[in-house]
Amino acid sequence: MSTILITGASSGLGWALSLLYAEPGVTLHLVARRSERLRDLAPLLVEAGARPVLHEIDVRDRKKMEEMAAGLLATTGPPSLIIANAGVRGEEDGNDFRTMEQVFDTNVMGVLNTVMPFLPAMKEEGRGRIAVMGSLAGYRGLPKGGAYCASKAALSAWTDAVRYEAEPFGVSVSLINPGYVVTEMTRKNSYPMPFLLTAAEAARRIRAGIAKGRARIEFPLPLVLIVRILALLPPRLGDRILRMASRK
Repeated sequence: MSTILITGASSGLGWALSLLYAEPGVTLHLVARRSERLRDLAPLLVEAGARPVLHEIDVRDRKKMEEMAAGLLATTGPPSLIIANAGVRGEEDGNDFRTMEQVFDTNVMGVLNTVMPFLPAMKEEGRGRIAVMGSLAGYRGLPKGGAYCASKAALSAWTDAVRYEAEPFGVSVSLINPGYVVTEMTRKNSYPMPFLLTAAEAARRIRAGIAKGRARIEFPLPLVLIVRILALLPPRLGDRILRMASRK
């Protein structure tokens, strides 16, 4: 028997990962704000043999996340896998104070609200996996995406620190950095999205990376190489390349 916790399960990658992990003997604790979407998902998971447990919670609500964690720890102990997936992009012109606050509350503090209530118990038992949803956008600030990129960069640094602390106790920690994936979030994008993947394909790559205990799960490779090189360039040269790309 295994227990898996997935946040942001009502759409996109959270939905796809829930379907992928739905197997006989698996209990899926699914967290999302949209309870109606979770109720739509639940029968599909039951059909696959899994046992879904639905939690209508906003990950920004630290008290409710702690209460949910306390109940789970009291009944079954810490999950075998936590996927902190819930996230938002924010406003289209996302470099302002309001967007920064909105995005960090969900993308950063929401991840802490998901992981931290379980981490001491996972370390004490010496088992478990934690996977945090980052983004290749975390490698560099992109036009109109300051808040989103900054939130994912913060998760990259935080995940590195937590991994260093947790892995000696037998708890693996992975950062997931996908490229463009077909989700409700990316459907709003008005610009070309190279190497676009379906949510199902992205979920398969994520599961494979988690199973191998990879510290960073990044894909697709061509886009990974592009953003890594862009991040290594002198900042003004990177700006110039981005301006050229946006004009094209």
